[in-house]
Amino acid sequence: MSQMNSVAMQNGQLHVKQIAIPTPGPGQVLVKSLACGICGSDIHITRHTSDVFDIYKNLGIMDKSAGNDQEVLLGHEYAAEIVSYGPDTKGELAAGTRVTSVPILMSAGGAGVGVTPGIYGAYSEYFIVDEALLLPIPDGVPSEAAAITEPLAVGLHAVNRANMNKDDVAVVVGCGPIGLAAIAALKLQGVKHIVASDPQESKKQIALEFGATHYVNPMTDDEVTTAATLAGDHKVVIFECAGVSRLLNDYILRAPAKAKIIVTGIHTAPLEVNFAYATVKELDLIFSYYYQPEEFAQSLENIASGKIAWQKMRTGKVGIDGVQGAFDTLFKPNDHIKIIIEPWRTGALEKVTD
Repeated sequence: MSQMNSVAMQNGQLHVKQIAIPTPGPGQVLVKSLACGICGSDIHITRHTSDVFDIYKNLGIMDKSAGNDQEVLLGHEYAAEIVSYGPDTKGELAAGTRVTSVPILMSAGGAGVGVTPGIYGAYSEYFIVDEALLLPIPDGVPSEAAAITEPLAVGLHAVNRANMNKDDVAVVVGCGPIGLAAIAALKLQGVKHIVASDPQESKKQIALEFGATHYVNPMTDDEVTTAATLAGDHKVVIFECAGVSRLLNDYILRAPAKAKIIVTGIHTAPLEVNFAYATVKELDLIFSYYYQPEEFAQSLENIASGKIAWQKMRTGKVGIDGVQGAFDTLFKPNDHIKIIIEPWRTGALEKVTD
């Protein structure tokens, strides 16, 4: 077998195509994709391809002369199975071992798996990872659970970036996967007051189950005022996990003095912000991106030890031919938190309950 199915994103559209199974190079491993989550950044790349590619070109990730019609083979939240090793590898894990990893190919100059043109992603039946970053999935941890490691690591890294005191008050804006991951990390670190904010009332229950102590619907109440009242002489720390650009300036205007704002959402378009308010109030603006390998490993351990109820995040599953339909659902208002793609099968989007 030399061909495989892969989901390619091009010009804002997804399609399944047959492509050659990749060959692992030095230090690399060929793996079979068992489960892959649909990430908010996948949605963002699909809806705002030109903005993302412009940033890639300015950062040197893409050639400046490259067109915006480049294909991206999506998928960076994954569980996989070892198929074969490339040259200059140790081969310490047997073929068939289930693994996950930080989705970065250091062997390809630090390119992001599933987000960079020319790099295979886990929406494909097979893809390439670095041996040095492999983590075996513990027995008893389902593949779909291991695929949720990556967003949990994003939330954990954001919380670590905040460097909070347990008496500070956290406001988590947006109760999707990253927001829930941040809430879980805050709870595990012993933060006493965690205010979850989301305009969808359907997110209230799960936010509370993940560790939020308060829930505020920002359409009817002021989450910043709630947090400031709870904080007293302590700091308010706002985690922007919604990816809604207009909220950044809004929180700068509304945040109390000495507050911290941790930005985890993806914002690729230019934004008008009045930093005078941040200056006068001496706000700390912190941007959080990806995570450290140790945080990724800790997130997998948190799943394995039962510290995080990953089942509550998984709300749907879909086969490789149903991915565009799943994206169409996510483009509209919906109650999904995390949809898991199973690239080894076909089938339309199905709802899953814990």
